[in-house]
Amino acid sequence: MLIAEPGYTARAASPLARRVSRVALFAAATLLTPLVLAAFASRRAWRVGLGERLGRVPPTPHDRPAIWIHGASVGEIAAIAPLAQLLRKEFPRHRLVISSLTSGGREAARTRIPCADARVFFPLDLPVAASRAVRAISPSLVIFTDTELWPTFLATLAAHGIPAVMVSGRLSARAFARYRRWRWVFAPALASVRWFGVQSLETAHRLIELGAPANRMVITGSLKQAARVPEGGLTLAGLGVSGTPVLVAGSTHAGEEEAVLEAWHSALTRRPDARLVLAPRRPERFEEVVSLLVRRGLRFVRRSELGPSDQARWPADTPILLLDTLGELAGLYAGARVAFVGGTLVPVGGHNVLEPAICGTPVVFGPHVGNTPEAAARLVAAGGGTQASGEAALVARLAQLLCDEQAAATAGRDALAAAADQGALAVTMAIVRGTLARCGVGQVLIPSEGVG
Repeated sequence: MLIAEPGYTARAASPLARRVSRVALFAAATLLTPLVLAAFASRRAWRVGLGERLGRVPPTPHDRPAIWIHGASVGEIAAIAPLAQLLRKEFPRHRLVISSLTSGGREAARTRIPCADARVFFPLDLPVAASRAVRAISPSLVIFTDTELWPTFLATLAAHGIPAVMVSGRLSARAFARYRRWRWVFAPALASVRWFGVQSLETAHRLIELGAPANRMVITGSLKQAARVPEGGLTLAGLGVSGTPVLVAGSTHAGEEEAVLEAWHSALTRRPDARLVLAPRRPERFEEVVSLLVRRGLRFVRRSELGPSDQARWPADTPILLLDTLGELAGLYAGARVAFVGGTLVPVGGHNVLEPAICGTPVVFGPHVGNTPEAAARLVAAGGGTQASGEAALVARLAQLLCDEQAAATAGRDALAAAADQGALAVTMAIVRGTLARCGVGQVLIPSEGVG
């Protein structure tokens, strides 16, 4: 679905647009710098890769044009992986640079997108950092996902005449309310984006209200529907538990592991061989979950203790696996009896409910799905997903599916059908291909002298 005027063609920024972008760049930098630095100081994880976050990314040779693709973390990297692979196949002469905000995202890029020429941390949204990174990479095109709206970075691209395209765009009600207060900062930056490939009409309307041009909106759906389990990664079959009833609790937050443990424990009376995978969303919570398991006297093993994925085996006398590594969750959804997706029982907004579904695994989630409302609704309507109203209902449904192989298999087939790719990748690829063609492949090269 296209929201555009007939005959519209993406064009390079006009001199006036560039001047407006520079003004927006200065205003955004002045207002947002204290907030960025405060967040940077308060989050230890952000201090990993400090040089790259300040724009000192390793420069790649400028003799070939570059495509820069940005995904915030693991889920976004998984979503853009099929797109990156198609771009590598269709544009083999281009440098492919993948950026992320988190260490998990960078590790996911290594395993999911091995064809990339470089994997870097995304620069802080400050003028010096953004400009330095743009000069080092010298992209012909920048592709960014989801809600990654960084006004200083977008304004920097506009100032250099570099086209930017949003893919699999999503803007939740909560994020929209937050951005709307800063509309005058975001509007000029959004006006410079060539195309917005968004997941829903609702997101399109929200972006337009923030200042994005209505004639550049394309409803593509979510790229997460096109994601696939990476080959050669960790799987339940590889761990030696194929056919065993396993509950995989992915991307969990504080307060959710307790409910999952209750569901698993409830199922043990009927299925004493049931197992559980706990995958906390953030690495800094690994030790917190370890303490929880120790306090309850539960036998568990850390994934990091099992060795390389091709040699790892889940001990028979240890029913709980703590996934304390990054980038391996997707492979464990395949073959699971049922999956719980975190951030939904507590008011976080939810994570990727389609990731287990594309493996044919039924999905259970809580009431908080503001980040993925369309996908959650589609799964529920198809019978492949269950939205529990609270902890008691969630525990009951997880335990039921963990014990009932036939019901889980039926729900898994329904989940797979609901999550089937509906053309989002093909439409997104057409947008990217057209943007490169209209802008002239390889024409935007920024001298790298003085970078660093």
